[in-house]
Amino acid sequence: MFSRLLPVRFRAVSRTILISALAPALSHCEEPAAHPLQDRQNWRFEDPSAWAWEAEGDSTTLVLKRPSQYKPKVRRPFNLAWFEAKSYGSFAMTGEMRLDAFNKGNNDLCIAFGGTDESAFYYAHLGESADNVHLHLHLVNQADRKAITVNRQESIPWQPNQWHSFKLVRDASDGTISVWFDNQLILESVDKTFTEGKIGLGSFDDLGAFRNVVIHPGATSPQR
Repeated sequence: MFSRLLPVRFRAVSRTILISALAPALSHCEEPAAHPLQDRQNWRFEDPSAWAWEAEGDSTTLVLKRPSQYKPKVRRPFNLAWFEAKSYGSFAMTGEMRLDAFNKGNNDLCIAFGGTDESAFYYAHLGESADNVHLHLHLVNQADRKAITVNRQESIPWQPNQWHSFKLVRDASDGTISVWFDNQLILESVDKTFTEGKIGLGSFDDLGAFRNVVIHPGATSPQR
């Protein structure tokens, strides 16, 4: 009622001041972080028999318990689980992973992202040591995987029966991709082939587990 007594010019100025004051807060509003392992119904498994859920709530663990029978159309990881609830462009993802196979000298787990179909996505191959295909960032685009890494470490210190932290940051606007393992930067690349897509977890052909996974949508700097 009081606003009706104010001169029109004063009301307009007041509205402008209010909008200006709110603008910084509105511009910094971010989509809430996602906890995908607590959203079981939105996961799709390429070989459901190879996966198992353990525990509940914050302790939920996704376990790759046996070799996959899935046969991809191109050379790419044989067993991935995809979080189907949302596609992500720029994001930061953190979590913990445990490698449960140490029988080949270069066992691995993988983090997939930018997925648009079974033969179109990126993945970080976290093998024990670097060579032509292991410990690389790869692009799968309707053809066999292609390494796109521009910087990497020579090895990562996987340990039996131990959980390791990971972090992957993707900036879709400039194409940068960065991956950390136990707080050490291990992989970097720049590519704009896919600007948005699904996120996945798994392995090329090994066993392991994932827990405490958090996705920060829109983040373009490491979340610590």
